[in-house]
Amino acid sequence: MAIQIYNITNTKFRSLTKKINRAIVPIGSLEQHGAHLPISTDSLISERIATLVANELGCCVLPVIPYGVSFEHQPMFNVSLKNSTLSRVLCEICISLSSQGIGEIIFINGHHGNTGVLQYISQNLNTFKHSDINVFTVNYWNGMHKKLDHAGEVETSLVLAICPELVNMEKAEPNSRKLLKSRIAYSTLTNMPGSFPILTGNGVWGQPRNASKIKGNRLLREIVTSLVQLISELSQQ
Repeated sequence: MAIQIYNITNTKFRSLTKKINRAIVPIGSLEQHGAHLPISTDSLISERIATLVANELGCCVLPVIPYGVSFEHQPMFNVSLKNSTLSRVLCEICISLSSQGIGEIIFINGHHGNTGVLQYISQNLNTFKHSDINVFTVNYWNGMHKKLDHAGEVETSLVLAICPELVNMEKAEPNSRKLLKSRIAYSTLTNMPGSFPILTGNGVWGQPRNASKIKGNRLLREIVTSLVQLISELSQQ
């Protein structure tokens, strides 16, 4: 069962850390997701997946960090942190949790723009002289066979499964500009501030009209199963 840090007392936490020293921290973003999905899409997805994974592993799960690196969506809506700011926040969260008896921290990431920061968290902790913490970062989409999109079939299906009341399928439209054929080139260009609206036209990457709640629930099961296995393997190293 997931232990929601929001909902327990200090006394309960102290007793739990005698048996549990693992915590999951979901990370998302606040950014545009087309005309049909909420700006909290990445945060909603990562938070739900983190809770489901914690249910399986029986560990602590913290509230989602809703801010990420989303400058690529300018001038469309985004609330963004610099790479260095997000890195420092995550490192200090690790240090704080470590001081409370947590020895293993798993960041479950819901936003592609955060990946550059997350891959160096363990290294950056060395500068804080806290290299003894086991920190793993996982992008949720690595746990599914379908390729990640942005407000397309995958993300729309997931939000339909998580918070269907926040989805307006009547306004769901695919990208209004033809996407680049090379996903490598596309991924590289989307690291540039302001590039996403230029590349997609309407801020959508994919085909949201193909989405469904059934597909979303299937994706959630696949992702959670994969991440539980992955985290269990990492913890044995």
